[in-house]
Amino acid sequence: MAKLQEVLDILERRIGMCTTARSFSEACAFLDGFEMCSESATMKEFRAWLAERRTGSNELTWWGLVLCEVDPALRVPDVRSFSPERHQEAVGVLFSLLREYLRTLGSE
Repeated sequence: MAKLQEVLDILERRIGMCTTARSFSEACAFLDGFEMCSESATMKEFRAWLAERRTGSNELTWWGLVLCEVDPALRVPDVRSFSPERHQEAVGVLFSLLREYLRTLGSE
């Protein structure tokens, strides 16, 4: 099974191949699916790392914590009304945070 780093590279460069709407929600679902198939705990550990940053509430999912990094005022239902530009921004923040997290592990 590929490593998360390899999947991130493909997903970031060719998000349209892995998602139909290039949305934040679809990118998150793809990463959750990858984690389940790879039987890793990367996203669970990523969530713990995000919670330590204290940008959002500790009870949020990893993707909820990413949204807090995009804009602390965002709420999960707000994602449904995101413009294509807002989705692109949120996906960019997601990739940036994942890469930062992987660097802390020495994976990059």
